[in-house]
Amino acid sequence: SMLSRFIGCTLILAQPVFAEETEDPIAKASEEKTTGNSTNAWGGSLSLGYDSNFFQASDYRSSRALSFHGSLHFRFWESYSLYANSGGYQTLQGAEGFYSTDTVVGLSKSSLLTFGESGNVSISGQLSIPTSQSSQDNFLNTAFRVQTPISFKLADIGITVAPRIRKNFHQYTTSPNGNVNISWALGLLLAANYTYGDAFFSASALGGTSINYNGRWADGYSYGGSLTTGYNLRDDLSLSLTLASSGVYTDAAQGTLGSFDIFDEAKATYSLGLTYSF
Repeated sequence: SMLSRFIGCTLILAQPVFAEETEDPIAKASEEKTTGNSTNAWGGSLSLGYDSNFFQASDYRSSRALSFHGSLHFRFWESYSLYANSGGYQTLQGAEGFYSTDTVVGLSKSSLLTFGESGNVSISGQLSIPTSQSSQDNFLNTAFRVQTPISFKLADIGITVAPRIRKNFHQYTTSPNGNVNISWALGLLLAANYTYGDAFFSASALGGTSINYNGRWADGYSYGGSLTTGYNLRDDLSLSLTLASSGVYTDAAQGTLGSFDIFDEAKATYSLGLTYSF
């Protein structure tokens, strides 16, 4: 549904303390610097957000929701962490109700190797538990994703380049509506963040493609982007505002000139979030 897509876009790209279906090691590293909790073995966050698209409340395309998210992590040895998170959202329009997102558990190594003065390569692997209605409707048993973030600093701006690959495991190769399910998903996350006192700013872009169970590549490349600004009210409490959008780019080699809209009003969302870190 349109609602689940815009909530998903917000969760994947927008929130400063988590990304995609899980607490993201990239974002978590930034959060630790902000909260000063990097020496604690246990930690996590609780987030509450108001998510909306840009259509008027009287428009049938309008979507409004309250989203909830919780994450936990446990550090052991020198640079390893176990993490888990889940969440959901309460729709405020249309078919009102509470919907869960998928739950994720994973393992990360924060420093695989270093380079230069600030360069670092990390790695994470995670399993998805299909607690969302969408995953259950498509008979997803689980999914496994590997990501290798490469991070460094340019002046005072933190830069991250993170290639990722995900393998889905469905009970059936086709969904109930007859479409062939996605077997493999390939993506690349680009992110930049900057802090000034208690204020923080970030931008991210996520692009990718997929292969279905018949071995067919997607006709185009999906992409999304977000801009976030926020303020640390306290060491453990922050407020953020995020603008996000997504779309599909069709390759010119397939007979078109391609289309890349930086801002698509029909798919754009904004989110006001409050995050408590511990």
